[in-house]
Amino acid sequence: MQDLQGAWGDLGGFARPGLILAVGGANLDIRARIAGRVMSASSNPGVVTVAPGGVARNIAHALAQLGERVSLLSAVGDDEHGEQLLSACEAAGIDCRHVRRIPGPTGIHIATLGSDGELVIGVSHMTAVGQLRPCEIAEVERTIEEAAVVVADTHISSETLLALGQRTERHSVPLVIEPVSVAKSARIRPLIAAGLPIALITPNRDELGALTGHRVVHMDDVVKATDILHEQGVERLVVGLGPEGIFVSSSEGRVRLLARAELSMDTSGGSDVGLAALIWALRDGADLVNAARAGQVAAALAVSSDENVPEKLAPSLLSRAMAHATAIPERS
Repeated sequence: MQDLQGAWGDLGGFARPGLILAVGGANLDIRARIAGRVMSASSNPGVVTVAPGGVARNIAHALAQLGERVSLLSAVGDDEHGEQLLSACEAAGIDCRHVRRIPGPTGIHIATLGSDGELVIGVSHMTAVGQLRPCEIAEVERTIEEAAVVVADTHISSETLLALGQRTERHSVPLVIEPVSVAKSARIRPLIAAGLPIALITPNRDELGALTGHRVVHMDDVVKATDILHEQGVERLVVGLGPEGIFVSSSEGRVRLLARAELSMDTSGGSDVGLAALIWALRDGADLVNAARAGQVAAALAVSSDENVPEKLAPSLLSRAMAHATAIPERS
């Protein structure tokens, strides 16, 4: 591997003292894994699990497990599922004082997976978190000002995400965004158009294409698309490439880390835990490449577990494993 240590710009902003504010989805996950061949229009034998979920909630949970102080800004319904979810978050060590109770049902995401762990179909009912408005971002401005990092998913509206970006800029707090899906990744565009600083975005290949408006198929397309976003002010990108690994890029350099062999089971939830581990590693002093390695290790652990956030996730595990990744430097 080409030695790119220190060639990734100033990452010191991530190490500032304070808690981490996670903004976005909190819901119950219902996951069904089909035991054999998928039979459409028919009942399939399999295993069903129910667990606390949501992108921002999963990230907050994983960060809390890694020893970070974390607060969650989200919304849940005024139903029994909302009580269940809040209790689970508090038990995981997440500060829930900014979680809103909204009239109506708590968000639910249903994922049906094949026996190989690949998503067959998913259904997302996330009306509660969609009701978070820019005024509620203003209400937590003091928390934003005191935060070390703010990490958001795109389950919140584009207007709310824009308001969040304006306040992180005002207080010079690094903003990390997980695009969630191709459709919802469009909610990041107003921030980019407004020239608001974004410290890190973690799209997959399709979401990268949606962010740039360009078709992204081959590695050359990935490189061109990340260059476009860097020119528009996005500081860093970690792009998920599926079986090809991940592509780590900043204005200072780029490298591809090969996929870990463990990423062969349930691929529906590893990215949330992976992003949490990446943030933890940056705050621990790692450069972007080694932080991305930590993310790979954590994602591999998550996708091989029945839990959204595996109990085995620990700083010592990530520290030992970060050095064992294969990288392919990309030419500028």
